[in-house]
Amino acid sequence: MAHACVIRDNIETLLRCTNVNVHVIACLKAYGGLTEDQVSEIVAEQSLRNRCLTLYRWMQTSIETYNCFVQVMEENQQEHVSNLLKGETNGLHVPLSSKTYQRLDRVKPKLMFTIYLNDELTANLKSKHALSETDYQDIIYGKTQPYEQNWSLLTAIQRRSEYSLRCLKDALLETHQSDAANCLEKGDIIAMHLNTNRPEIERQLSTAISQDVSAELSSEYSAISELSEHGLHLVGARPDKSILLYFYCSETIAATVLAKSYSSGLLQSLLDSVLNRLLSRATNQATSSTINQLETSLSLDVEEALLIEEITGLDVFKTKKHPLEKEIDARFELKALRAALQRKEKKSSEMHEDDGRYILPSHQISSSSQSKDAALLKEFPLSKHSPVVAMALLMDELYVIHSRSSTIEVFSCANYRCKTQQVTIVTDAKDVASCSPDNCIYILNTLTDRKSMEIVRLAKASNGIEYWKVPCDSRHISVSGVNVFLSLILKGNAQILEYTRKGSLLRTIVSDLPKQVSDFQAIRAKTGRFVCIAVDGSSGKRKLLSVDDDGTTVHSTEIDPDRQGSSSVEDHNFLTSDSNGCILVSDKRSSKVWAVDSNLEQRTELVSAQHHLVNPDGVALDDTGERLFALNKSKAVVQVFRISRRTSETKAK
Repeated sequence: MAHACVIRDNIETLLRCTNVNVHVIACLKAYGGLTEDQVSEIVAEQSLRNRCLTLYRWMQTSIETYNCFVQVMEENQQEHVSNLLKGETNGLHVPLSSKTYQRLDRVKPKLMFTIYLNDELTANLKSKHALSETDYQDIIYGKTQPYEQNWSLLTAIQRRSEYSLRCLKDALLETHQSDAANCLEKGDIIAMHLNTNRPEIERQLSTAISQDVSAELSSEYSAISELSEHGLHLVGARPDKSILLYFYCSETIAATVLAKSYSSGLLQSLLDSVLNRLLSRATNQATSSTINQLETSLSLDVEEALLIEEITGLDVFKTKKHPLEKEIDARFELKALRAALQRKEKKSSEMHEDDGRYILPSHQISSSSQSKDAALLKEFPLSKHSPVVAMALLMDELYVIHSRSSTIEVFSCANYRCKTQQVTIVTDAKDVASCSPDNCIYILNTLTDRKSMEIVRLAKASNGIEYWKVPCDSRHISVSGVNVFLSLILKGNAQILEYTRKGSLLRTIVSDLPKQVSDFQAIRAKTGRFVCIAVDGSSGKRKLLSVDDDGTTVHSTEIDPDRQGSSSVEDHNFLTSDSNGCILVSDKRSSKVWAVDSNLEQRTELVSAQHHLVNPDGVALDDTGERLFALNKSKAVVQVFRISRRTSETKAK
């Protein structure tokens, strides 16, 4: 059937642009497009993607359901979906192209802090039918923070059409937000940290800066107009353990001006002047003694510096001393991070079109079944002041946590030198994970009462600390994107809890595993599925699983089925993933480390006992893809191995 071919050929676009809400389901039922059983099945689906996938699967086999759905889409202001289903692929009223969608996805996390949403802008979009009534209600109601409304707005535009995107740009221009409008199509936003010696007023200062940006948009008097005169486009600010400033660079020349102003100290001087003028507004005090007490410092996260270098070719670290240079060779770090940034941009080309399965980058690991060229590079000792628990790699540093201790060991990946970091809130760490996009680490911590647990978020750039309570049954922690995942066994059920980076619980995924599971660990793959290790409490058998995001086991295989195991995951096996989506499985008993994909179809041995690997309790792969770090808790040492780059040559032999 022709309609089935259209659905199959455009399924990824349809899944990202279709909004199947309660009203749509009710209309389908009323028009006879769905049976009672189908309505019950689709309402039970918590995931919007799975809900849409189920509907499109039914439509491929039923022309009646297809025709009914097209009608409902037109009536519910989703003409871009109905047009695509009818075979239209050109024009304004079709879904956004993949390129445009991906660009919005990339700039949205910063752009949402730079849009000033008001009644005029939303009314404009609604009157032009650029937003559906459902989208409008979702944006306006239930959101307490402006950036939450902006996130909903941008997400709604992503789901809609080229026409909606054009209307948003026009509305931003009409409300004098030209930088935000231009950022929808070109340029980048650079974030910088502004630290002061008075953190108690940083939130007020951030608000004052935002108000000043808004004043400049409406051509009123603005203290930041001096920045604009120097070609520096400050478009937003927000408090985040420091003041985060957002600068828009429309072209290479604008980014060059920003980089040179930062390196020369001009930007720091201009901002000092701005803050002194805003200080009286923020504190309601205008005395010169108060103003003179304010001291500021401006800094860049490494990823932001790399973004500037990618755009301009300028190395802002070369002319401005950076804190990272105190401990490491900055050149080594930049080389590694630049390679990681390039891999992120190429990741879409490393997906299979047929099933979306993530393929390990060819330069990262050998594609043969066994690595013959791995070699031990280094072995360095850890502190034995208390038992070692776990480790995590973040950018250029290796973080090692200990039980019943607030001391974290931080090793440079360039020269393996150690510095210690005290985190007093951590009393008894159980696990640790890193998040490269947010430049932070997460620690699973047991409180002193031994009855409660929490996640502690430690920001690398600002040393800011946040924390929130989690169930006391939590076993393991992992990070995917910027969200945090907890593996736990609650009332006999293996579960996965997903949190935002600020600690809001997004969802609970209950697996379909039997209740005799004694330990459970899950890592989210790039495909959206979870790769898990589960231990049978009665037999000690260990299984490697691929689990869908609704908890359904898709693939399952036993790890060494002939061998009896312990009732704990970490006694023998350990899961981790690197920033490129490579999922690693370490086997302590056999002293081996494998890389696997989310479907468990590709299993590549990276390093083993023949390379002098000794009983790994945890592993991590650095961003260059060339070094693997293996933790041995009993000996309190970390082994560093070189991983072979050779791929096709090895296979050819």
